[in-house]
Amino acid sequence: AWIKWATQEWNEVLFNGVHWEPPEVGAPGEVHPDKKYTFKYPRPPKPRALRIYECHVGMSSEEPKVNSYLEFRRDMLPRIRKLGYNAIQIMAIQEHAYYGSFGYHVTSFFGASSRFGTPDELKAMIDEAHRLGLVVLMDIVHSHASKNTNDGINMFDGTDALYFHSGARGNHWMWDSRCFNYGNWETMRFLISN
Repeated sequence: AWIKWATQEWNEVLFNGVHWEPPEVGAPGEVHPDKKYTFKYPRPPKPRALRIYECHVGMSSEEPKVNSYLEFRRDMLPRIRKLGYNAIQIMAIQEHAYYGSFGYHVTSFFGASSRFGTPDELKAMIDEAHRLGLVVLMDIVHSHASKNTNDGINMFDGTDALYFHSGARGNHWMWDSRCFNYGNWETMRFLISN
């Protein structure tokens, strides 16, 4: 439930939790696969009025492929700034096994989607947005979750009621997902903590 990064091997269906802790700390602004990203730029000041560009990193390429955090950083952020926006709202940022859910079947609430790159590449993208004066908002899904039992939190403790309503009330028939039980203290602690 607390995994920072989950990846999918090319020949597997399931996402596997991965311990993500690069051995070294990089210089501010340095992107390196073996170094933890260090932010170089502060958050921009809160704008008087937000002009929000809602975006999906993976679907932002003009080519028929899943785009990456670093490609979005290079290609999209300058365009968004040039169009006069002062904020981006990133959709589908949490790990989700079913890509067709547009990111709303979350399987890993603490992990950034590995389809687009590493957690540190996401940090580099956010840092570049800050350099350009863009506020970064993350579209976090707290209304429902994937019903997957192998790589999600459904039946995490062997029951259907750890984080969700039990029985039919806990199933969202339109999304084919699980509905959180907000009356459960542990559910609230889990959702607030991420």
